[in-house]
Amino acid sequence: MNKKYWIIGLLCCICSCFFQAQAQVVRADTINLATAKTDVAKTKDSAKAKYKIIPRVATMRSLMVPGWGQIYNRQYWKLPLVYGGFGVNVYFIIMNNNNYQYFRKYYEEIYYKASGTTIEVIDFDGATRALSADQLKRRVDAYRRNRDGSYLILFVVWAANIIDANVTAHLKTFDLTDDISLKIQPSFSSPNIAEPVFGAKLTFTLK
Repeated sequence: MNKKYWIIGLLCCICSCFFQAQAQVVRADTINLATAKTDVAKTKDSAKAKYKIIPRVATMRSLMVPGWGQIYNRQYWKLPLVYGGFGVNVYFIIMNNNNYQYFRKYYEEIYYKASGTTIEVIDFDGATRALSADQLKRRVDAYRRNRDGSYLILFVVWAANIIDANVTAHLKTFDLTDDISLKIQPSFSSPNIAEPVFGAKLTFTLK
């Protein structure tokens, strides 16, 4: 009988040790998992802290290369707008300049001829038309104005690209935390009268 009790007691001790070991393993795994999550969070916070936007850098990069400031500010969706504006204006500059040079050649050819003289010009539709010096001059002036206007718009797009990069960088570095606290506390004063005056004082704290 004593031997049976001894065996049962031994089995109970073994089971107790086993469950205690399992509990320690589970606890160790839980601690390791929590530590790993904390390390990952710290790594992400550290990576965010390392990337600091400086408005001056964003401005200089947009001044040197259009769109570079937007990339620096991590606003990649603005790149199609910037390069689209530049591409459209460059297209019109080239087109108007080619037309200006084309009709200018005919205008210079007829300029020194007698008044009322016309010259055969192959127009854009492929038809040949007899154009006078006045007609050619109007076309030359129109295409020159369009070309110069496209240059002006190109400069405006470049300036807008620089201003956008600068303003966005300032907004990204500006503290927009809406942390306003209100504190109410009793107040005691005696403004040049015999009896003291009790009241309340409101204190706003901006953080």
